[in-house]
Amino acid sequence: MKLRTMLASLVAVVMFTACEDIFEGGDLQPDGSNPSLTINNPSKNQSVTATSGLRVNITAVDKDNVERLNVALQGEEAEKAVINFSTEPGRKVVEYDTTLSVAGIAPGVYKLLISATDKRANLSTQEVTVNVK
Repeated sequence: MKLRTMLASLVAVVMFTACEDIFEGGDLQPDGSNPSLTINNPSKNQSVTATSGLRVNITAVDKDNVERLNVALQGEEAEKAVINFSTEPGRKVVEYDTTLSVAGIAPGVYKLLISATDKRANLSTQEVTVNVK
């Protein structure tokens, strides 16, 4: 019986120590560990057309889960993005791959702005310039 009690106690200790928030008082403030964010596609100064669209491939990794990915396409001199949306994957490793329609967007130079936020509000941003033809 003592062996069962010891094993149960050991399992309980392991479970509680694995949960960081219990020992941190449930504090979900930024911890200085920003998500790792990589724009795999498009490449810098890549040209895209309305027929091909803009393929966006992003990799985001964070120990606290990537809670939000934001994607925006904005003209160099524009105040407002022509494309702007978010997704909430809620996973530690996120591979996001989509093709955005650029039909109806005026030709010119645009910035693709990507941001990733983890559950502790740590933020990483990346941008790449693309040419819409």
